[in-house]
Amino acid sequence: MGTWWPIAVWLARAGPQVASPAVLGRVGRALRAPVVPVGVAAVLLAAIGPAAAAARIRRAVDILPPGQSGFVSLSGLPSGTGSPHLQDQTALFLKHRFKPDLFGQPAESTESPRLGVTIRRDRFGVPDIKGKTSYDVWFGAGYAMAQDRLFQLELFRRATTGHLAEILGKDYVAMDAQVRRDFYTRAELDAQLARLPAPLRARFQSITDGINAWIAETRSDPSKLPGEFPAVGDVPADWTPEDSAAIGVYLARTVPSDDGEELDNVRALRALGPRLFNLLLPLRTRGQVATIPRSSGLFPSQPGRTRKQERAAFKRSHAFALSLPLPETNSANGGGGGTAATARRLPLIGALGRHGGSNMWAIRRRGHSATFWNGPQLGFQIPELFIELELHGPGLDVRGTTAPGVPVIGIGHNAHVAWGLTSGLTDDDDLYAEQLAGPESYFFRGQRLDMSCHDEAIMYRSPPSDILGGHPPDSGTKTVRLCRTIHGPVQVRGGDVAYARRYAIWKHEIGTLVGLADVNSARSVKDVNRAAVKLTWNENLMAADDRGHIGYWHPGLLQIKPRGFDERLPYPGTGEAEWRGFLTPRQRPHVMDPKQGFLFNWNNMPSVGWTQGDAPARERLLGRYHRAALIRLRLRKAIRAGGGFARTAGIDAYTGTHAEQRVLMTGLIRRIGRGASGHAATVLKTILRWDGSFARTNRHGTVDPGVAAWQTFTNAAFRRALGRFEPGVDLLTASRNDEHVFESTWGEVYALQHLPRTALWKAAISAFGTLRTRFGSAKPAAWREPRRMYHPSSQGAASMPDIPFLDRGTYEQVIELGP
Repeated sequence: MGTWWPIAVWLARAGPQVASPAVLGRVGRALRAPVVPVGVAAVLLAAIGPAAAAARIRRAVDILPPGQSGFVSLSGLPSGTGSPHLQDQTALFLKHRFKPDLFGQPAESTESPRLGVTIRRDRFGVPDIKGKTSYDVWFGAGYAMAQDRLFQLELFRRATTGHLAEILGKDYVAMDAQVRRDFYTRAELDAQLARLPAPLRARFQSITDGINAWIAETRSDPSKLPGEFPAVGDVPADWTPEDSAAIGVYLARTVPSDDGEELDNVRALRALGPRLFNLLLPLRTRGQVATIPRSSGLFPSQPGRTRKQERAAFKRSHAFALSLPLPETNSANGGGGGTAATARRLPLIGALGRHGGSNMWAIRRRGHSATFWNGPQLGFQIPELFIELELHGPGLDVRGTTAPGVPVIGIGHNAHVAWGLTSGLTDDDDLYAEQLAGPESYFFRGQRLDMSCHDEAIMYRSPPSDILGGHPPDSGTKTVRLCRTIHGPVQVRGGDVAYARRYAIWKHEIGTLVGLADVNSARSVKDVNRAAVKLTWNENLMAADDRGHIGYWHPGLLQIKPRGFDERLPYPGTGEAEWRGFLTPRQRPHVMDPKQGFLFNWNNMPSVGWTQGDAPARERLLGRYHRAALIRLRLRKAIRAGGGFARTAGIDAYTGTHAEQRVLMTGLIRRIGRGASGHAATVLKTILRWDGSFARTNRHGTVDPGVAAWQTFTNAAFRRALGRFEPGVDLLTASRNDEHVFESTWGEVYALQHLPRTALWKAAISAFGTLRTRFGSAKPAAWREPRRMYHPSSQGAASMPDIPFLDRGTYEQVIELGP
């Protein structure tokens, strides 16, 4: 019995009708019901019958844990409580269940903040906003956003303009400095806004007016003000269009990818030498799992570049890298890393920036229908980074999610099309080593150029909560000197070199909203194809329409790099390593209606032969064992079983609870185990008896012995293969992140693929000793550990308890489209 059957039963009962309170009561009983035998579930699915011909979106469900709201009242500060919608979706999420996502859910409250605007909220607090004009719609959106997420909006505008330390203290000075260094002045934001089409530009003012209308209400009725404001000694100032622009710019830059790791790559190259460096950080990996099948075309990341040119470029870059003076890794200006990496290490702002793990898939079905799934992963926190809205006005009927303050729906569906996003992770920025001619001048193409420099005064102040907690008050100002070269912001210095980062999307981040707005109003996948051309960011886009068409795009401003230097290492800034333009829309990876009948993405490569560059997503080096291969495996199985809405949703119930590489490497593990004996055989047999589930527990709440055996064995294999090359090897092979606790690292997969069997047996023997010591027993039955837990972060005073770890998106939607 597959893991999708409980989901199948619920989806069968919940759709396609609009869920009334009575229906929701039946859904609740279904959630509490035992797993239904396969035959019964099949009957239930068949009993639904075809949806009415007029129903374009036949079924739609989604989930946004922990909930829609982030409001914590002043009286609720000690307990982190306030809105009933802070955490009312968590229980459903943990059971792999969803809530209705069709248009027009039954309202539990209705209000009209101004003439022409109506806001109806459903039982989960999701606002359905209707406006007579476009201004009314986006005014209502801003008003509802502020009702639900006013303190989060305040954090976002401060985080994305470099003013967090003013309310949160000295620990945030470094992040404020990095934001002001790498992003834009108010005048530069205004210039981006001015380039937008007038209707889209007007949205920024509309949403601003809506937010300010709610802020005005909090001033006249302090009970509406989130309790965090007095806790940090702050009051919300009026919102501005530039505040929304700053949030959009920050997310457009940091969510699709993060700054490259060129300086760490130089350190690794020096420690490991060129041969091992190329083995552990190849430009491309054999057996790449690509979203676009080879039969649908090849899209090279650097068209026309030959392997011979790549070898010559590496030789040249190797010599250049050895000559570079490297900065201290703990430099006051930060390393080559970007603001998103810094933000994720700080409390309150942990979810800003890229989190790997988003997935999506689309299936073409008979009868001109399609099913679509998207599960973006942005780090579990309270409140979520996303907020959910339903919007209806002139030329706009859409439901989905966006970031608070941003006047467009990022992920969702309209009456004809469903679409989703995952991080593209392409290397769309490069680090240039500027040869200094003086403290604030450098050489470029034989000329001495002055940097553009200015001082920034960063104020910091301890919040009152720190003082009440016994910490002495601390406030002051730190002045930092920020400079730019012709390539971009200077991020760090070393000796006579300043390292400046060039971003392909520089000063064009807001432009991506033009494409997203067109996606929101698309009536077909062909319309989405036209909209994708306008996207400036590198978020993978996938869509399905009500005629059964599906498509995928790897969009954005993607630079054509210099052929004479290696893309994994810093480029010389003296003029001989400049970009050669950008990929045209035709050159960017894209496909519609592939012959295989389905598409999938889990942050894997867009096309066969696409190169990794210096991007930080080391998991893409896993080749055939990349986690996306598990989605492909389950998709094919679901399609063979008939596909459909429930089976599409059920894929996530499997991939989100199983260790990807354990499942994908079953054949390899069997080969390793042949001929093994003694303690090695004990460990390997324990692993093979385990099916990869890290979620299934016994009555004591402990998981299969294979969980501990697998991770201990793979770590031992890594140490045996590459341990002697530390610390340099750690810079390339990566470590697990919070979103993929059970995903094997590149170093572990490399070891399992390259070590001889005898060496892997020795690794298994070593693992046996570690397991025996840890659990106090040589019997595998005793190697059971408690199920791993996830520790959600907080963007405010709300408190979310630890939840069982699931390798899933932090927002998920399932859509069925067709006649």
